[in-house]
Amino acid sequence: MHCKKPNFFILGAPKCGTTSMDMWLASHSAIFMAEKEPHYFNTDHSNRNVVQLEKYQALFADASDAHTIIGETSVRYLYSQDAVANILAYAPEAKFMVMLRNPIDMTHSWHNQLCFNRMESVQDFVTAWSLQSQRKLGKPMPKYCREIKMLQYGDVCCLGAQLQRLYQLVPPERVHLVLFDDLLENPKLTYQSVLNFLGVADDGKQDFPHLNAAKTQHIFWLRDVIDLLTRLKNKLTGKKIGLERIVGLVMEKNKKIKQRSPLSPKMRQTLIEYFADDVQLLETLIKRDLSHWLK
Repeated sequence: MHCKKPNFFILGAPKCGTTSMDMWLASHSAIFMAEKEPHYFNTDHSNRNVVQLEKYQALFADASDAHTIIGETSVRYLYSQDAVANILAYAPEAKFMVMLRNPIDMTHSWHNQLCFNRMESVQDFVTAWSLQSQRKLGKPMPKYCREIKMLQYGDVCCLGAQLQRLYQLVPPERVHLVLFDDLLENPKLTYQSVLNFLGVADDGKQDFPHLNAAKTQHIFWLRDVIDLLTRLKNKLTGKKIGLERIVGLVMEKNKKIKQRSPLSPKMRQTLIEYFADDVQLLETLIKRDLSHWLK
């Protein structure tokens, strides 16, 4: 059977609304979105969820002739040095979407996500930010961190530099940009703009739930049980639906929605100064005033 290949990629960035957008698009009858975040093409990163081509292509096995858009979302593709070139070698005519956010808010949110995933062991954001230069040298590293680059909060959230690199490989007309601000203010209009970019009809969608809120663990040691079950699930070659349900249930029960502590004025100013040049670069690239991000 001929395997359908993806022709659309949401490249990132993390904590910019990609989970919600992926789900919204997946509900459209003309769009097939694979299981989120295979991270197959970012070969310069070690924490890839799918590393074999046949397993990657199997993610699209259920796509039908009714699906004119076949896509996937991997939020670290934009940050990767290799991903876009690898995608173009595989799917030369692909379309891309990039979701952007104020890097000051994004950085704080990314730290919270890494703490939840236990890739970050330092719960205090200010301290974690101050450790970047040491961690670039490989110390001190959290026990469960599989990718040192993810702890470089400044690099991960310099979206202007990342978009500039993308435009060196892909013409802007094949890239659709979505600002997190717009997603929150008018999700329907933002969604419709994506459908227009993809060339599919408006499906009349009215409900736009937001997913992937800030969260923490109820019981931190329970994460060890989850990790053990996940490793066991990944080693099984036969039927594993029952174990997948157990892992999913345990993970869901262990989540707790968390209200992040606000940044101190001093730390906010530190981030504003750090990201100022990159935000100005992004303004030039997208031709939009983003000065409110730096206030």
